Amino acid sequence: MSRDDFNGKSILERGMIVMKQGNHLSQVKKDEYLLNLYSLNDFFVEVYYSVIKNEIEKIDIVSDLSRIDLYIDEKMNKDKSN
Repeated sequence: MSRDDFNGKSILERGMIVMKQGNHLSQVKKDEYLLNLYSLNDFFVEVYYSVIKNEIEKIDIVSDLSRIDLYIDEKMNKDKSN
C-alpha cells in the first residue's frame, strides 16, 4: 500500500489497516493523548488516542521524520528512570 492509498482511506479504514498490517513500535503520553507509532510498509503512522474521549481522533502518516525523536526521547527517559 502506498502513502497516497493510505491517505485516501477513511479514519476507520486506516485504523483497520494499521491494526492488521502495522507493527507497533512505541507509545508516548502527551497531554490527554496516547500517541502510538507504527511502521507500515515503507512509512510510519501515528495514531492519536484521546484518553478523555476514549476514542482515536487522528491517524496520520509521519511526514517529518524528526517527529520520531519524540518516541526515542521518551524511551530513553524511561530507560534511565528504571
